[in-house]
Amino acid sequence: MNVSPLSAWDAAATARAVEGAIDLEWAQDRSWFMPWRLPVADLELHHRELVLPAMCPSGVRLRLRTASTRLLLDAESVRLQGGPVFEARCDLAVDGEPVRSTALGVAGVVFGGLPPGEKDVEIALPICPAVRLRGVRALDGAALRPLPDERPRWTVYGSSISHGYRTTPSRTWPATAARLLGRNLTNLGYGGACLLDPLVGRMLAKRPAEFITLELGINVYNSAALRERTFLPAVHGLLAEIRSRQPLVPITVLGPVFGGSRESELADGMSPAFGDLTLGALRDQLHGAVELLRRRGDTALTWFDGRELCSATDAAHGALPDGLHPDEAHQQEMGRRYAELRAGV
Repeated sequence: MNVSPLSAWDAAATARAVEGAIDLEWAQDRSWFMPWRLPVADLELHHRELVLPAMCPSGVRLRLRTASTRLLLDAESVRLQGGPVFEARCDLAVDGEPVRSTALGVAGVVFGGLPPGEKDVEIALPICPAVRLRGVRALDGAALRPLPDERPRWTVYGSSISHGYRTTPSRTWPATAARLLGRNLTNLGYGGACLLDPLVGRMLAKRPAEFITLELGINVYNSAALRERTFLPAVHGLLAEIRSRQPLVPITVLGPVFGGSRESELADGMSPAFGDLTLGALRDQLHGAVELLRRRGDTALTWFDGRELCSATDAAHGALPDGLHPDEAHQQEMGRRYAELRAGV
């Protein structure tokens, strides 16, 4: 659909410039919308601990072309009563290069001092919290045009390590890698909730992509939600669901990054006789599953050890300040390493 090059967009026009969202929730009067990373109609089918991170628009962007030097994003963050407080920050990129990170206030955010002349502008929404958008305005009256993202589509499914943690939206490892690889990212990293949910598998299968990356393991370990008996069947079920609709797309299974004591400690202290798994055992099982499926003919499926992105050596140099999440600088380094080591797959 062609959109008139207006200098001010309402919610409907702004929605046409959204990339990286699964669905949009609309106000009854259509005055605002909220991007979601799950289908809105099916939210009641999902566990609350998955719905909450799916509200957060990590990887969701507005893309437009304009000669404006001063833009207003009319938006507000959504804070749940009793929920955690996050600083909502939006990142601005011009002609593909990050320019600045700005806090989202109660009246939105103004990006001033943009370079003159026609340019591609991308506004990345916060990794947390949720955001309601009402419009975009060129404060100097310049025309706004939507800029469809025609780069190869890349879907990333994972934990908070992919969702992003204590960083800004352009500095997560998937966002960094997508920029370097020239890919159109859909980030389905769900903090604390990457547990191979069957309906998430169906969603992944139905969403067209040229590349898929599955960052698996750490949330299964931390929650002890799956045991030796159930983990590999869930992995095979996820992969089979994707392959049922996308039989040839390159899929990378990304194993856990270095996990410190989790490498050899059981998740909840139970005996291995009950099927409890260490992080190292989870990683080995993932690797084995990929090799088995490759022997069965799925040569578009590949394994990538997450310790190549964040290793014991990296941790010893301070990359994991809380023992679990890479810091902001190392999240960017992970993206650079992924782009270097996984170009083409």
